[in-house]
Amino acid sequence: MALIAAACVGQGPQVRHGGTHPAALATAHPAHPAGSPLPTASAPPAASAHSTASSAASGSGSRCKATVTLVESWPGGYRGSATISNTTDRPMQGWYIQWVQPMEATFTQAWNGTHMQSGPIAMIHAPPEKPSLPAGATVSDIGFVGAAATPPTFTEITCG
Repeated sequence: MALIAAACVGQGPQVRHGGTHPAALATAHPAHPAGSPLPTASAPPAASAHSTASSAASGSGSRCKATVTLVESWPGGYRGSATISNTTDRPMQGWYIQWVQPMEATFTQAWNGTHMQSGPIAMIHAPPEKPSLPAGATVSDIGFVGAAATPPTFTEITCG
């Protein structure tokens, strides 16, 4: 898990790592514009709502708190949301939220953050236009959609 986090931390003006992103993870994904509908290939059949939220503090000295929530699912897909809070008195550059989900669950789109995935490890990190999370601030409008045969669970949530 730390490999993906290390690969993404430092995006933006203050680079914290000297390596490059692996080719499979280096693809940039545009943020979903606020207020616009999600593009879909077809309307999902009767979505069912879920209220399974998970949260965990970051392993880096509790600099932040994060949650990842399954909002709804339908046959073959799901929609989730994420929140990150900076619990320090200093801005966080290049913030990220990382979690483990079932191997067969994949991201297809994210908004208000850039998504990456390597096997069961999923991550959303700061979008290029807002790389800094101010002291004491929370970003709560992060969302994502994905493909999965069954509704995924999100575990081992970390942030930084």
